Formats: sequence, C-alpha cells, structure tokens
Amino acid sequence: MSQQDPPFPPALVPGEVRHVDHSTYERGYYVLAVLFVSMLLLTNIIGTKLFAVPLDMPVLGPLLAAIDGLAQRLFGVPSSGSLTLTAGIITYPLTFLITDIVSEVWGRRRADVMVLLGFGASLLMLAVISVAGALPPSAIWNVPDAYHAVFDPSYFIPQPDGTTVADHRAAQAAYRFTFDAPGTLLFASMTAYLVAQLVDNRLFHFWRRMTRGKALWFRNNMSTGLSQLVDTIIVNGIFLHFYWKLPASTIAAVILNVYAVKFLLALLDTPLCYLGVHLARRYAERGGVTTT
Repeated sequence: MSQQDPPFPPALVPGEVRHVDHSTYERGYYVLAVLFVSMLLLTNIIGTKLFAVPLDMPVLGPLLAAIDGLAQRLFGVPSSGSLTLTAGIITYPLTFLITDIVSEVWGRRRADVMVLLGFGASLLMLAVISVAGALPPSAIWNVPDAYHAVFDPSYFIPQPDGTTVADHRAAQAAYRFTFDAPGTLLFASMTAYLVAQLVDNRLFHFWRRMTRGKALWFRNNMSTGLSQLVDTIIVNGIFLHFYWKLPASTIAAVILNVYAVKFLLALLDTPLCYLGVHLARRYAERGGVTTT
C-alpha cells in the first residue's frame, strides 16, 4: 500500500521554502533505501579483494570442506586448504535482505525504484573514481615506510630520519590497482545487479501471490537463492575472466564457493527478514499506514 505525499504548501514569504514533513511510512523507506545504496557501493569497492576462508575453521569447517570437495570433483581444481571468496560477500547479501523487506512492506514498485537508485549511484561512483584516478599524482604523495617494501626498489626514496618510502609513482600504481578493478567489477556487477535484483523482486512477489501472503521464509529464500545464483554467475564470470584472467575451472570453482556461502547466508538471514518486516510494519503503522 502506498501513501501520497501531502500537497506542497505555498510559501508565506517571497523567497521562502516551506518545510514539508514526511510521514513515518516514507521515512522508513528512505532509511532502508539509503542503507541499500550504501551496501551496494561498498560491495563495488571491497569486492575486488579475494580472500581465503580456512577449511578447518570451527563449526562451519565440515560444510566448507564439503563445498571444496565438490569443486574439486566438478572442476578438477586442487584443494588449497581454504575457500576463495570475494570480499563483497560481506555486504552484498544484505542488499537482497533489504530488497525483500521493502518488497514485503512497501511493494514491488518501491523496491524497483530502490534498485534503480542503486544503479545510478554506482555509475556516479565509477565516474568519480575514474576522474580521481586520472588526476596526476603529487610528488609529495609517497607510500609510507610500513608499506613500501612490496614495491620495486627503483621507487624507493631515503628519508632524513633514516626510513625509506616509495615515491608517488608507486602510490599512483597502488591507487590505480585498487580502483581500476571497480571499473571492470562495476560493469560486471551492474549487469548482474540489474538482472538479479529485478528478478528477486519479481520472484518474491510471484511466490507471495502463490502463498497468498503466507510463508515469508519460503519466498525470502526462494527469491534470494535463485536471484543470487544468477548474480554470482554473471559477476564472477565477467570479473574473474576479464580482469584477473583466471582459467575457467578456477572461475567455476570460485562461483561455486561464493554461491554456496551466499545461499547459506540467505538461509541464516531468514530470522532477520522476519524481524525487519515486523519492525518496518510497526514503524509504518505509527504513521497510520497499514501494510498487510
């Protein structure tokens, strides 16, 4: 159910801009939309990092070992004693949780608007990062002593206090390495993002109609699970192939690893989905809007 904004009141004094209070219902949507866009932008920044999860970690170790064993059998990749995942897995699953909460309380159209806002914000981020990366580095922008050792000695500059730094060329190379990848990642993630998030919204409401508004746990997990499969295949297939130049077997193994962990997180976030919908509905009802 939607609520129309009140008509904009005329200014009493020429040049004055009158303040219009938004309803509690609208403010709740704005908060979740901002959180959604924030998590999406963070995903595009941190998602360039590949990290390893040890297979012998407590509690989840046997499950992770089973995933690793499946990747070995399916794709013939050797086990390294860990699962390789992308750091975006920290934040990206939260976007699907938020989408499902918004879909349940504010409806599919509001969820679609939020998805498009995230798309626009990501394109703006890419443009700003590209401009910043193209700016010429200052000669005083150096890599501090604690980090310079990984660079070629030809970049080193002795300091009066006896330490050594890497010059601005090294700093620029480090910056470009960090922020060039989001260009490729953003192209991959935006392709996957638009497809997966819009699929998620439609699947969620398809299952909502099929279950007559019941079984939130079912439509939450079904819509998220299927849409994240689409997302994981597209984004990792493009990013790992075109940027990291990894072989197909390794890419397939990473896709399996990432999706398995994403699906596990989707199952674990079901209580959070119920809690989020409950709190959002209570917040909306404070503004006099019934969402059920």
